Amino acid sequence: MKNILLMIFLVGIQGQAFAQIREFQTARLMSTAGAGVASILSTEAAILNPASSSFFSDTSFSYQRYQAKLREKNSELRQAANDPFPKRNESQGVFLSDHSDKVKGGVAYLQQHENNYRRERMIFHGASMLGETTSVGVSYNYLMDKQPRTFERRHLVHHQVGVGITKIVSETFVVGLVVQDPTRTTPGEERAIAGVQYNFATKLTLIGDYGIRYTKDASKDNLWRAAVQANLFSDVYARVGRFYDNVTKLRGTGFGVSWMGPRLGLEFAQKMSDQIGNAGYLYKDERLVDTSLSAFIKF
Repeated sequence: MKNILLMIFLVGIQGQAFAQIREFQTARLMSTAGAGVASILSTEAAILNPASSSFFSDTSFSYQRYQAKLREKNSELRQAANDPFPKRNESQGVFLSDHSDKVKGGVAYLQQHENNYRRERMIFHGASMLGETTSVGVSYNYLMDKQPRTFERRHLVHHQVGVGITKIVSETFVVGLVVQDPTRTTPGEERAIAGVQYNFATKLTLIGDYGIRYTKDASKDNLWRAAVQANLFSDVYARVGRFYDNVTKLRGTGFGVSWMGPRLGLEFAQKMSDQIGNAGYLYKDERLVDTSLSAFIKF
């Protein structure tokens, strides 16, 4: 009887699980649990909101790397489902941004290996100002996916587009909006996310995002992310955040620290994710821990 109930449970998971690779996040984004659509970010403009590129004037290079490991692994369910967690579960990316012209942007190359999925991704993005305080940006993503052996079509190619807008309302308040994959070339990855950033004290910043999967019921397929950033010293920042993603069925927290010098910078972050309900990226009672390191240089 126990084995029968276990098989029914496993069939339910496989039928409902989020069977796609997760979005790539930099160390900066992991530290805020993914929040940052309204933040003025250079590297992250490639993967979050391309509009923020317009507010920079320098050229920069960044290397990002993170690993994902299971904590409190549910060995019984994974063994019964013949679904071992892969030993190699890591992602990396290089980002080059050029903000020297009127149209500012950059290029990025990402590799992801996780949960038996593989993805290579080339990104080209650009942005331009509309007036003095508003920017509009566009990104193009060339995706090459390799799915697990259980899939009939293992190799897939997608062409994704993203559109974003950022508006500086005042010295302390910024709003942003991004629409990911409006042409719906990769089912399940379409999003519309709005964000705010508010500096409520000299060295404290509130960051928040709210998004929906706009092809589904917004009351069910939605997400939110919230974070606080503290400027501890002149070049040192600490961040902590929390997220709830009802699309990927994950929720959790993130934290991190960064040193941002005039030319060089280093960041460290961790993000912990738990499963929502009985279907998702993880099995029951499992926790996923992402550990990220990054470095950047300005020219």
